Amino acid sequence: MDANPAPMEPTDKRTNTFEHCELGGLPVSAQIFRADNGARVSLKTLLQSGERPLVWSLDKLMRFVARPMDDVLPVDRAKIAQFRLASGRSIDIATEARLLTIDGWRQLRTLAVGDRIAIPRWIPAPKNATTMAEAEITLLGHMIGDGSFVKRQPIRYASVDEENLAAVTTAATHFGITAIRDDYEAARVTTLRLPAPYRLTHGKRNPIAAWLDELGLFGLRSYEKFVPDAIFALPTDMVVIFLRHLWATDGSARWDETGRQGRIYYTSTSLRLIHDVADLLLRLGVHGRIRLVPKAGYRDCWHLTIDGADNQITFLEDIGVHGARGVTGEACLAQLDTMTSNPNVDTVPKEIWNRVRALLTEKNMTHRQFQTAMGTKFCGSTMWKHSPSHQRLARAAYVLDAPELMMHCTSDVFWDRITEITSLGEQEVFSISGPENLVAQGICVQA
Repeated sequence: MDANPAPMEPTDKRTNTFEHCELGGLPVSAQIFRADNGARVSLKTLLQSGERPLVWSLDKLMRFVARPMDDVLPVDRAKIAQFRLASGRSIDIATEARLLTIDGWRQLRTLAVGDRIAIPRWIPAPKNATTMAEAEITLLGHMIGDGSFVKRQPIRYASVDEENLAAVTTAATHFGITAIRDDYEAARVTTLRLPAPYRLTHGKRNPIAAWLDELGLFGLRSYEKFVPDAIFALPTDMVVIFLRHLWATDGSARWDETGRQGRIYYTSTSLRLIHDVADLLLRLGVHGRIRLVPKAGYRDCWHLTIDGADNQITFLEDIGVHGARGVTGEACLAQLDTMTSNPNVDTVPKEIWNRVRALLTEKNMTHRQFQTAMGTKFCGSTMWKHSPSHQRLARAAYVLDAPELMMHCTSDVFWDRITEITSLGEQEVFSISGPENLVAQGICVQA
């Protein structure tokens, strides 16, 4: 992903105070986004390991930079609330902590359902990226999606897509394994058995089983699967390979002619896997929404949907899908390219118009003059009632010569909406010293 052009430093700092402080108010289960190796790590793990890694933190221009974490310490018990967002993300956090709004960092106890808060628009590649053989990345994507590797059973992969079967067959040779094909016509599926290339004895395992064990995946059922840290440590071009092959299993990318829109989503019974994939997509600046899709008599299933034409185009152009689903994805992209996008999801909170009106007063410009300069028909107060797109706000920043507005058009922030707030009573909370703010549970947090 290309870096955004650096905007001029804003002259008005009222909406962005990033002063040094201690971050207090996260429970021990909170997952922190590491900037050194790309992994997410819980405060509990950091307390046990003694590691103090680099973390992603917003600077005063709301761009992500890597900052060191100095220490993690339990501080007290505090009232905790769970905040759920329209994207499906959630965070448990002390009500005295702060989340970033368009008007600056605000304590949680002052926020309400409907308010919009900052989450990452994208996550940069890790500072200490490590590589993996392409065959391993390919095989891992397919095995997490459609593979079976439970204990005391043969390692298998099942698909109806010949291109997927071919990809797994080729990738298995990296481990010295020759796939054995079993066609089940009645089930309309083909299974590949992936046996060890030698006789298994005590201390000698199937090389794929041993590899999956090293990654923490071997023996897991579908609802327990996740994306291992080794994938998060990859450079972005290799993350693309993983996502492309994973999406070829339980993903979909097609054009819905009836609804006249793209349908792009990934499904899983593992909520952890869904969150992992949502976090990985941020490396490409693609935003997913998580929702529960229950079905009576079956384990809960989760959908990660890619909504909005611009968002879908980014996914299809920069990631895409391997195999047959890639063909339907290309057809979907052809339709999306003919449409005029309606940026009604990735917008700047409408409260930004308060700053615009203040600038109009400072510059002695009437609302009619401003809307004429914006190239829009005068519509009274209607403009102020709607959240502007980044393009519209950029136009306003140009008209008013206001770099503090332009900052919001080029920041690394996406404005999510609070949909539910639930009190969780008192819990032990921890303080993190070093960074001015950080990303926890996929949300920008400050104490």
